[in-house]
Amino acid sequence: MEQTFTGEHLLPGQIGQFLLVFSFVASLFSLFSYLQVTKFETSKPDLSLSWLKLSRMSYVLHAFAVIGIFITLFYIIQNHLFEYHYAWKHSSIGLKAKYLLACFWEGSEGSFLLWTFWHAVLGFFVLWRGKQWESRVMVVVLVVQAILCTLQLGIYFGDTKIGGSAFTLLRNEMQDAPIFRQANYMEFITDGKGLNPLLQNYWMVIHPPVLFLGFALTLFPFAYGIAALWKGEYKTWINPALRWTLATGAILGTGIMMGGAWAYESLTFGGYWAWDPVENASLVPWLIVIAGLHTLLIYKSTGRSLKITLIFFILQYVLIWYSTFLTRTGILGDTSVHAFTGEGASMKWHLLIAIFILLIWGIALMIGRWRKMPHIAGEEETSSREFWMLIGSIAFLLSSIQIIAATSLPVWAPLYKQIFGTDIAPPTNREAYYNNIQVWFAIVIALLTGATQFLKFKKSGNLKKFWTVTGILMLLSLAISLWVINWQKIAHVQYMVYLCVSLYALFGNIYYLFTAQKGNLKKAGGSVTHIGFAMMLLGILFSSYKKEVISKDISGKVMNFGKETFEENAQESRNNVMLYRNTALPMGDYMVRYLGDSTDTKNDPPITYFRLRFEKTDPKTGATTESFMLYPDAFINAKGQEGLSSNPDARHYWNRDIFVYITSAPDPKGKTDTSSYHPLEVKKGDSIYVSNGYFVFEDFDPNIRNKNYTKTEGDVPVGINLHGYDVNGSVGTIQPVFFVRGNETGTAYDSLNALGTFIKVDKIDPIKETITLGIRQRAQQDDYIVMKALIFPMIWLLWLGIIIMIVGFFISLWARKGINAA
Repeated sequence: MEQTFTGEHLLPGQIGQFLLVFSFVASLFSLFSYLQVTKFETSKPDLSLSWLKLSRMSYVLHAFAVIGIFITLFYIIQNHLFEYHYAWKHSSIGLKAKYLLACFWEGSEGSFLLWTFWHAVLGFFVLWRGKQWESRVMVVVLVVQAILCTLQLGIYFGDTKIGGSAFTLLRNEMQDAPIFRQANYMEFITDGKGLNPLLQNYWMVIHPPVLFLGFALTLFPFAYGIAALWKGEYKTWINPALRWTLATGAILGTGIMMGGAWAYESLTFGGYWAWDPVENASLVPWLIVIAGLHTLLIYKSTGRSLKITLIFFILQYVLIWYSTFLTRTGILGDTSVHAFTGEGASMKWHLLIAIFILLIWGIALMIGRWRKMPHIAGEEETSSREFWMLIGSIAFLLSSIQIIAATSLPVWAPLYKQIFGTDIAPPTNREAYYNNIQVWFAIVIALLTGATQFLKFKKSGNLKKFWTVTGILMLLSLAISLWVINWQKIAHVQYMVYLCVSLYALFGNIYYLFTAQKGNLKKAGGSVTHIGFAMMLLGILFSSYKKEVISKDISGKVMNFGKETFEENAQESRNNVMLYRNTALPMGDYMVRYLGDSTDTKNDPPITYFRLRFEKTDPKTGATTESFMLYPDAFINAKGQEGLSSNPDARHYWNRDIFVYITSAPDPKGKTDTSSYHPLEVKKGDSIYVSNGYFVFEDFDPNIRNKNYTKTEGDVPVGINLHGYDVNGSVGTIQPVFFVRGNETGTAYDSLNALGTFIKVDKIDPIKETITLGIRQRAQQDDYIVMKALIFPMIWLLWLGIIIMIVGFFISLWARKGINAA
């Protein structure tokens, strides 16, 4: 007889699992119906129209089922139904409401569902505007939807599991645990494991949805390319494909850059980009999308580059799936700071089959249609715009190949060893390895970004004017570059060239915007995008090349930062300093003082905030010329984890950011204290001074909030409300408790980390209206942090350049809104 369990809420999971299966079946039926539309569209138009109505109806059912799955899973997470493995693994009761959505897409099942959801929404645009391309494009969309549905089914065929369901019960995932032999096991499952502390950031609420919208959008250039090959018609597909490609470039680019902003605010690799495999895996498809966008513009204007455009569209989408394979299967091992490991190993072959289907589909159609595709005889003139746009697109392609090949080292290195018998070691300095290669691709692309627009499609144009304008702009760029090189002490030749051509790209596009285009916004999309791109390149140069570590340790002590070698730990130790509470050390132009910490225990897991004061003084007068506070925070030994997860803080100036984060700190729960309590008699309203601040005795309070006090029946407790202050003002409140239990009295201490102080109530004298407090402060040697501080010069150029570049994409998209879809 099957065991029954109490306290479970099975209906939401049953609804969710039913909708998963229903959405899969509906996608297959809609796919079959659209295939019938294409089969009969010329021979039997009436029958084709009937199938079209049925296709749309079944697609709508599929889409609403996906939306229903989304709502059901969020309901389970929001209501903390921990009988479901996904809710237990990714959420917790104490998690702030604003992070509940981040729980949704922390796991593979939720992120695949998010991807499926965006496809379902975007498919309605094809139904609305697709016209003659609807049936073939929707066939491609529905094939992909069916594949994504299989990744979420979580059902078995024999011993083979197909996908992973977000609606699996906890007891089914952990069958061997003794607790699940009890019918009332839910009485003991009082909380979940919680959200990864690194994801408890507002960027993780908005970055993944935007990034996955970008992933979803890459399907449609691919789908239109497949549809064009399938139909053998290469004219009317251009405008819709162009709009979808512009939208893809804008949204996917935005998602990637949001990830950079999240890394800058929440990760501790010291910046916004570290050439991490997960970053690379999303960057490479975007680079190919941009290459395909430019070759599509060539084809639209000249009739050339059709084949390479279709290759780019197929390649970018296959790379989206390959990036999923890299980041979801654990194949990267420990090479990524935020790749999925372990949990995705079961889907390795599933994803490989999906990649194989999409790749073979594209290759087969390309081979079958190759000779029949329109082709213009003869080569492009080397002085024409299309020639150099093609060269730029090839530069994007080569850049992508280098990035993805190096990122995929864990994939192909074992095969290389089998063939040649030797290992390939990964680069010891990942950032330097990529930067030293990618800088040359950036130089080529920046140069072409500035020069190509002055050339004409299909003909040479006025080359004398071209060389005159180019020469003047290049001389201007060179002059400013020489000044910047001297000012910023740029020492490497490649970065000198990079600076000059980036300035040239910036000035060239500004000049073109106000001369050739006369500031016409509808025509300005390309120029605005290129201006933003050039500013982004300059921001990368200044903020990365001139990045400076100001937390220099001179003690020679080598700390363990988890690096592989002693030399790496020694290098990291030289860039981190240990600060004791209420002590100051020089860092750059500032004296930095650690003033203490405070822990928000209401957050899940508890988060500790560290207070750092930066002060700059006039060397002549000794007067303080600048003073500000920074509050980096960290999760210390969070639930189920060991170690510290740190979030940086930064001070923003027009010309630089001062960026700090904590690399080590003692666990607040484990700090020792060798000091003793010192008695002090006080009255209501009195101030109680400690070494680094003071408390004010505000009131007696019968409402007890002190977590160190556990009430028993018959207790008569009273709380003592004390408010703490330091030189900057309020730092928090505490409530030591005095209680009478039977014929005895007792006390429960409370503490304020910000002042490193523990206070208890030893006695209450009702006649004198005084209380006697016991006060002690933490030993200073146990109250320290290890921190790193950096300066990022001119980083605002990077962020502003990204924004302008994305705006340029949307201007181009807006300018084409009136063009017919087919």
